[in-house]
Amino acid sequence: MPKSLIEIAGLSKCFEVPGRGAHLALTDIDLSVREGEFVSLLGPSGCGKSTLLYMVGGFVAPSSGEIRVSDKPVREPGPDRGPVFQEFALFPWKTVLQNVMYGLTVQKVPARQARQRAEALLCKVGLADYAGFYPKQLSGGMRQRVAIARTLAYEPRILLMDEPFGALDAYTRTTLQNELLEIWERDRKTVLFVTHAVDEAVYLSDRVVVMSGSPGRVLRIADIDLPRPRVRTQLLTDPRYQQYVLELEALLDHARAPETAQ
Repeated sequence: MPKSLIEIAGLSKCFEVPGRGAHLALTDIDLSVREGEFVSLLGPSGCGKSTLLYMVGGFVAPSSGEIRVSDKPVREPGPDRGPVFQEFALFPWKTVLQNVMYGLTVQKVPARQARQRAEALLCKVGLADYAGFYPKQLSGGMRQRVAIARTLAYEPRILLMDEPFGALDAYTRTTLQNELLEIWERDRKTVLFVTHAVDEAVYLSDRVVVMSGSPGRVLRIADIDLPRPRVRTQLLTDPRYQQYVLELEALLDHARAPETAQ
């Protein structure tokens, strides 16, 4: 069994909201993520799943509890954790190639080596012919491919993905899910993936962490025992896949209900 790479213990987060006082976003979160595992955080809007991801990334400090990565406490962002967010966050004044090279340049990787690595990643995500384009010249799906390639370029051990396909049309979203799985099968990065879509969570994940409504708690951690590599057309007719989706949909409906039973 692979060792745990991420350890979360007794984690809570409380924000001060102007005019409303303290708001408890997350409470008593315990979670271990093994190296090379694909884990999705699934829950209703406002349950704190993105906040949890940002805390693992070191962008937000916990109010209580602890997060450890590689057995070291998380205090700040680091190159071992690579964020991929829904907003793409590309530099509009840089070309696709320059965007992918950016993190390597910051790390002072020699220019030739950085360019070679960036070009190889653009091939992997199907954008080799768009290296000289600017973000505004690309579709949403293409921009998200660039964002994924930019994060992969500096070789983080962990990918932190906050609804990266949520703003895309259904066809593009399906395509990028398939491409993400291909990358994951090849590189076996540890992935923590935020989503509100049950089918996406089941299709991608080894485990799905279902969270309650605010304040976010862990309702259930579901093991997804489906074969890999996964083929969507086969899974759609697999009774196990259908059962996972039905069970998690029911649990998510419960989580969305006002004042979820605790």
